[in-house]
Amino acid sequence: MKISTLPVFFAALLLSAPACAADFTFLRPGARANAMGTAFSTVEDDAYAVFYNPANLTTLTALETRFETGRRLAPGFPEGEVSLAYIRPVPDVENKTAGFGYYAVRQGGGSSFDSLTFGTGKRAVIKYFQQPVFYGTSFRLMSLRYPGKSQLGLGVDAGLRLESDSGLRTSLVLSDLMFGLGRSLTTITLGNSYRLKNSLFLADLKARGSYSEVFLGLEQQLFNGLLAARAGKGVSLGGGRYLALGLGVNTLPWTIDLAWSIPWAGYNEISGYYGFNVGYRFGSRNFSEKLVGDASRQAETLKNQIDDLRLQRSNLESAIATYRVNKGMLETDLTMMQSRMREMETNLRELQLQTLEVQYKKENPKPVKKYSPPAPERWPKLHKAAAGETLRSIASRYYGNPNLWERIYEANEKNISKGLPAEGAILTIPAPPPGGR
Repeated sequence: MKISTLPVFFAALLLSAPACAADFTFLRPGARANAMGTAFSTVEDDAYAVFYNPANLTTLTALETRFETGRRLAPGFPEGEVSLAYIRPVPDVENKTAGFGYYAVRQGGGSSFDSLTFGTGKRAVIKYFQQPVFYGTSFRLMSLRYPGKSQLGLGVDAGLRLESDSGLRTSLVLSDLMFGLGRSLTTITLGNSYRLKNSLFLADLKARGSYSEVFLGLEQQLFNGLLAARAGKGVSLGGGRYLALGLGVNTLPWTIDLAWSIPWAGYNEISGYYGFNVGYRFGSRNFSEKLVGDASRQAETLKNQIDDLRLQRSNLESAIATYRVNKGMLETDLTMMQSRMREMETNLRELQLQTLEVQYKKENPKPVKKYSPPAPERWPKLHKAAAGETLRSIASRYYGNPNLWERIYEANEKNISKGLPAEGAILTIPAPPPGGR
């Protein structure tokens, strides 16, 4: 999104009524934060997180200090403000960062506001989701002075922030839980932000008592992060309405932020904000080194992605080869199963035919034949004597007993010579004696 399109975009987006701060406690410091409508509860890598959400302090890995000065216009008495933030990682403690912040507001007529904040932020990883969780707490000493009245309060802030791989961040902040001011300033902030390439979209819902309002913001990085254009819903003093704009210059280790406003009712309205913020990050690489380092990391990331794609391609080719082998085996098994299926179909048809035959035979049984005794054997019988036959062999043939030869001899004495039947003679074979066979 070009810089020239930012006012048009937010002019359509931010037409709802702005915050009407009844006192200084609604205000928050920082030119960058005010340029984005103080929708700052999910913004990381910024020392002013100590004023908005101490959970984001742990995103800072180097000692850093920032100073801001600004001015807010309001009917009657304008006010000026200054703020200071000092952040450093806790020595010998992993994933823990501590911070200090001071915010002072002075308004014509004798009103003033001072706030001292001491906070720490830590980070952990959710075991089962493998996503980082940022959390932190801070203690605050607040002084409010009005003509003829002075108040001193001590309070605590607590914050939590979650994020996902898709670029979505969500935060929950309990702030201004103060004691000693005679009234409740406790504020609950539910924040969400989403990063889309070089664009960061932000929305914070803030609720204090019966008052609640949504604050919107946008940050667009330009020229590889060298510049950042910002816009948001301005936080007003004394009821004015305006659209906040800003520009950031990131020439590490120095950072510079500018913020100004455009009143909704025109430039004649006495309302608005302008501020200037400068910061220094100790031990940080300069912008050119960071740019080269980012390019090297991107090249390394691309190289790793190419290696991963090559590995995936190799695995895919191996899987295809395995699939082809398995396909051939499955086709062979399918052919064998089809052959067996045809055999089983043939056997099934034969079984069906056999079943039909059995059923037919069962339904149409054959008539039972009556038993007929065999016809009685007729005697005597005639036998033509052959060469080499004896009476004993003939008796054995017809009677089954060679010892009955005498019965044949007695019936054929004229055809027997020297105990042997005459060759070619017709012998009479009488019936065997009863029980003689």
